[in-house]
Amino acid sequence: MEQPSEKTQEEKKGENEQKDRQSREVIEVASDQGNSPDSTESNPDVQKSPKRIDVEKPKEEDSNNSEEVPDLEDGRVKKEEWVAKLDKPEVAEVEHIGKQLAEEIDSKVIDRPELKGIEELEKSIPQLNQTFGDKLLEGDNEPEAKSKDKLAEKADREKIAEISASEIQLTGNLEAPDPDPHEDKQDERNEKVNREHPDRVENPVEQQKDAAKPEEDLPNEQVTQFLRQLVSQMWPELGANPELRLERASAKGDNYLGVVWRLQAASDSKRSLVVKLPPQNRVRRKQFFARPCFLRETAAYEVFLPLTALMQDKWKITGYDRFRQHALCFGTRQDEPNECIVLEDLTCAGFSLHNRFLDLPVEHVRRVMLTYAKLHAISLAGKRQLPEKMQQLQQLVDIFEQRRDDHALGVYFENLKGSALSALLAPADDAYRVRLEAYFARGSYFELLLPLVSGSNCEPFAVICHGDCWNNNILYKIAERGDLEDVRLIDWQLMRYASPVTDLAYFLFTCTSRRFRQRHLESMLHDYYEELGQQLIRLGERVEQLFPRPAFDEQVATKAAVGLLLAMMVLPIVTMQGQDVPDLQAISERIEAGATTDLHGAGFLGAGNEATFKQRIREVILDCVDFNYI
Repeated sequence: MEQPSEKTQEEKKGENEQKDRQSREVIEVASDQGNSPDSTESNPDVQKSPKRIDVEKPKEEDSNNSEEVPDLEDGRVKKEEWVAKLDKPEVAEVEHIGKQLAEEIDSKVIDRPELKGIEELEKSIPQLNQTFGDKLLEGDNEPEAKSKDKLAEKADREKIAEISASEIQLTGNLEAPDPDPHEDKQDERNEKVNREHPDRVENPVEQQKDAAKPEEDLPNEQVTQFLRQLVSQMWPELGANPELRLERASAKGDNYLGVVWRLQAASDSKRSLVVKLPPQNRVRRKQFFARPCFLRETAAYEVFLPLTALMQDKWKITGYDRFRQHALCFGTRQDEPNECIVLEDLTCAGFSLHNRFLDLPVEHVRRVMLTYAKLHAISLAGKRQLPEKMQQLQQLVDIFEQRRDDHALGVYFENLKGSALSALLAPADDAYRVRLEAYFARGSYFELLLPLVSGSNCEPFAVICHGDCWNNNILYKIAERGDLEDVRLIDWQLMRYASPVTDLAYFLFTCTSRRFRQRHLESMLHDYYEELGQQLIRLGERVEQLFPRPAFDEQVATKAAVGLLLAMMVLPIVTMQGQDVPDLQAISERIEAGATTDLHGAGFLGAGNEATFKQRIREVILDCVDFNYI
């Protein structure tokens, strides 16, 4: 065989050296790109798919000596496979570069803006019993995802079990696109997730193309994972991936601050939970104050209601005497936008809503008043016996106070005055109209409302209040013989620290008629106060010391006007038929743009309910004047 000339060997050596330099340059370029401060956000490979580094291939005769670097797995390079396939003298250097690049990519992944909040999650809800601060109450924090172990058997419902924390690792879902801070694309993202993830919770209602159920209202992927984990903890016999089915738990028009689903495991109606979600649409979340309300309700289930159980356990209050008129909570998640609250399905125990278009029976009203008495007594006793824990709850900033500076909402609320005055057009109503105009002249809607819902204005008699006391937030259980057996208070999203009269007036002026109030108002207030005194005795206190009857009467006289102001806001919803409920997303967008300034523009008042609303609000006005509340 002819030996190559000396010149040919030198040329060959030079070509090989040039190829080696090119290979190193390609790897160095890839490393430099990974070090770029914008690489994580601008390069979709880092976020959405495994990173691939291409090493330039030599010419044909050396093609077997160079291969692509394998995919990154969980942000790390499989460097053993990489080194085994490279047969070059630069293996050690390549391994070093690959390790450095993997560490840099890990750093980029960890530093992603939407994941930084994970470290902050430990600072809020898990320590809420010790640090119940204003930031959580105002929706500034993103507490960690939590779930609860299965609670005690139903027979022992009065015990509130410990909740075991279980964080959902959001870093495991790196393929989800990052939220766009400049444009709301949540709808498109949710639709994509629904199509691409067949293991999501099944939804037969969606399959029937129910137009009233936007796709955005479905649990997103993070919430779906959370629900699967929770169901597996509660019913381990179902396995790690149980079949889950969703259906609407409330009719259109029954819930405005969020979306309520009924979740059933393995097609078993007895394994049923209620899942509450805030709306996903950004504008609706803002205009309906979804996140602060959701965190408020989380605080109710995680902090306040367990405190009521603690107080009553201390004094061995059981049975009918015990305040237990709330749903059991099995888990919560607070990280935005994956908030959810998982509750017991009260329909399984026979509870249901009262038809809001029918008058409440006297016994229903009395039972609710007695329930509020038990609830309020715990706060009065708690401020004396557990001052440190109650002091944390007393820092609650009312939801309406937080929106004091919302100009668009202020204009909308101010126009509620005109809607109320329009109900007093008959000559017989002239005297009432004069009184109402004089009351409205004292200040703006916010200026009239906020002092009435402020706890500092009624000390030492302020208590933790249910807050949102209209018909659809109270469930009733009817026995087989037709008698009322029990009630449940739901939807604690407006929980506030205020005068107990705010709960009573809100309930009485939105859930009863003028005829009922003229006949029974005084007796209902009497029964409430008597039960309050009895419950305080059970809690080791005396009503004469904590809330004397003259003080209670003064609270009624000075705070009951809140019933009128809240009725002006709520009665349009109460009187609206389900088919007339407007598009809440469209309303939110109009309010944000300043295009909606009154009930008609918002769609809450129209031909279907205007006459009924005017009749109901007129009765409220007449009663507030007759009882000298305004």
